[in-house]
Amino acid sequence: MAEGVVDLKAVVFDLDGTLVDTMQVAPQVYVEVVHELGGPEISVADVVEVWHIGPTKTLLEHFLGRPVTAEELEVYFDRIELAFANLTAFDGISELINELRRLRVAIGVFTTATRRSASLMLTAAGLDQRLSVLVCGDEVARPKPAPDGLRLACKQLGCTPTQAAYVGDAATDMQCAAAAGALGILAIWGTDSAAHGEPGQLTAAKPVDVLDLIRTGGTAQVISSAAER
Repeated sequence: MAEGVVDLKAVVFDLDGTLVDTMQVAPQVYVEVVHELGGPEISVADVVEVWHIGPTKTLLEHFLGRPVTAEELEVYFDRIELAFANLTAFDGISELINELRRLRVAIGVFTTATRRSASLMLTAAGLDQRLSVLVCGDEVARPKPAPDGLRLACKQLGCTPTQAAYVGDAATDMQCAAAAGALGILAIWGTDSAAHGEPGQLTAAKPVDVLDLIRTGGTAQVISSAAER
């Protein structure tokens, strides 16, 4: 990893599809639970399309077209806990976190997931004790791309959004970063997110690329070749 001065004080990460590889597992659980609760037949693609609209209860109610009871939410959480039993962080994430901590960069997470789901994911992936701040979708008034959650995460990390980078795998993450005034870095190591990036979008094909971007404050774009991924 290259040495150099880090121009930003904090890095905030999205969770699903950015830190942990859940973007097949978690949507499939929604497909199964919606069916079990009497809802319509839906696909993983249907779930991913509206992934950003809110936490678990919001997503289930969107597909079911009705309020969801506490008992029905437990059906989802029972399924997701089993699904996350073997969850792991993406390759390179642990090393990235180690280097950020060495450089004294504050680290947090802002995710649309509920705190309960996010805690399950982070614990399963062995990341729960390595992040200073966790802000979840059920703790803010507006979902992404609204900047509420990112602003709250930055406040808890002791910096302003202009002193932070937000790393995520979706267009809504980049819109959230822009709305907050943070540096947006599109993570394409686990998805086909490259197809959704705007012209000039700062892009990281591997977790280590994030370090190069925050060292320059985003003045250089890093796009690794497919052979490097």
